[in-house]
Amino acid sequence: MKNHAKRIAILCNLDNYANSVRPFKIKRYLESKGHTVVLINHTQIYKTSHPNYLQRSDISGLLASVRQSITGFVDQRVNGWLYYSYLILKLKLIAHMLTGIIEKEKYDIIICENHLSAYVLLSNIDCVTILDLDSPYIEELYYTGKISDTQRNILNSIFKTIYSKADYLNFQWYKYTEYIKRNIYKGDNIIEINFGCTPKKLNSKAKYNSIPKIICLGYLGGKWNNLPLLSRLSKQYPIDVYGGPTPDKNWGLNYKGYAPTTDILKDYQFGLITISKDKLRRSSFSSKHLEYLSYGLPVLTPDWRKDRLLKDVSIYFNESNFIDRIHTYSRPDIWEKMSNRCYKQALEWQWNRVLKPLGDIVDKN
Repeated sequence: MKNHAKRIAILCNLDNYANSVRPFKIKRYLESKGHTVVLINHTQIYKTSHPNYLQRSDISGLLASVRQSITGFVDQRVNGWLYYSYLILKLKLIAHMLTGIIEKEKYDIIICENHLSAYVLLSNIDCVTILDLDSPYIEELYYTGKISDTQRNILNSIFKTIYSKADYLNFQWYKYTEYIKRNIYKGDNIIEINFGCTPKKLNSKAKYNSIPKIICLGYLGGKWNNLPLLSRLSKQYPIDVYGGPTPDKNWGLNYKGYAPTTDILKDYQFGLITISKDKLRRSSFSSKHLEYLSYGLPVLTPDWRKDRLLKDVSIYFNESNFIDRIHTYSRPDIWEKMSNRCYKQALEWQWNRVLKPLGDIVDKN
């Protein structure tokens, strides 16, 4: 039976990191099935919120610069009740503007990719709603010291209500879903659609080198990325670091700036992940793990971050055995075997396969 085409909006935060990957992949996949899909970037909708007399490029540019400086300061330096109040205001403002857009355009389905947009569900919008969230955001804020126990409980209570209002609730890796079900919310609307990747052509696959090179690629902000650990490991073995924001020079990293393309991965023999040890990050997921796999790149990841789906394509380490793990997996036969295993796993997690359950949901609604 031929499916009826749907009008779909994806609410997202487009940046230079992993937040932008999944929305575009979902858009492309659903469009290939005949649906009409638009991306609504909540970080840009502020541009439409100024009165007409503030729309002049010189004034709006100045306002954007001032706003960026203020929000940057708040996000980095302000904690506790002041940050909580700022966050609630931000959530309500984004929801207000998104509600206006959604009601005007009359979409059939809304797919929300992060918590900052998810607050719009409290507006009782009249369409099918799919929350496809990257991570437990409130728990992130708590474990990075932005909010207290009391504020955490209030915010989780709010989002528990939001979760219950969604027709479908998904977290982009099963371990986050398990964390939510254990600690915050157990609803019948929970589904499982994991992250995916795009395996590269064989001529772009990583190749063996008797003097292995290690790369750490991705977002370098946030306490959960554990720059102290990355700094200590860099003293044990040379590690090329790409991404942003620019890390403090005191960490002593071999920082290379932003990667011009992910194809630089094919020139390395190991991809590195560093992560903090808190309760949330022990149940965490890093999308760059799959990006490494897509190049057949063996992945070094801390041994406190065990994952049943990734265990066969992970080299677990701690600071004491880091060098030993590199030496062991640098033997030609062992490295080639692990590299091929990583690439084979990437083929299993291609986006079209991973997103099929989402396509089925869209088709049937």
